[in-house]
Amino acid sequence: MWSRSIRSLFGVIHGIEIGYGTYGGCFDPRAIPPGTSFGNYCSIAPHIRIFRANHPRDRFTSHPLLFNPNAGVVKEDLLDRPRLEIGHDVWIGEWSIILPRVRRIGNGSMIGAGSVVTRDVEPYSIVAGNPAREIGKRFDARVIDALERSAWWNLDRDRLAARADELDELRARSGAGSPG
Repeated sequence: MWSRSIRSLFGVIHGIEIGYGTYGGCFDPRAIPPGTSFGNYCSIAPHIRIFRANHPRDRFTSHPLLFNPNAGVVKEDLLDRPRLEIGHDVWIGEWSIILPRVRRIGNGSMIGAGSVVTRDVEPYSIVAGNPAREIGKRFDARVIDALERSAWWNLDRDRLAARADELDELRARSGAGSPG
């Protein structure tokens, strides 16, 4: 989670951006495609899958022969594979699947284990299920605003540890915490 070298290698070799302090059970390039970026301090469970394209449904065949260069016919990938931006302090539970339509998972959000995420996730939302639906917010609007303005995720681990009580107090002063 702290190695600048490993984060750099994933970016250069696999096209996966991994933010400071972000850790996980498996940053497997077969499960996490190029063009995926993780913010700082994310917690990623093992066995997640991220898909950035579907097989075409408007052609006579959905077989990769006519869109994937690995099949040996076309010279370049003919599918649109949009980037996925995962914000800061995101928790993605084990066996979660994120489908190609998703472009953004907001700061502070949580994705329940086994969820199938089919659309963007708003900041500080808790989503779960198949398809994933919002089941709550982590905090009320005042706390979310205070956390966003603090941008605490830009602190290194030592400064974050030194300010942990202050940031928890900021959260407590801004509202009662979880709305549910």
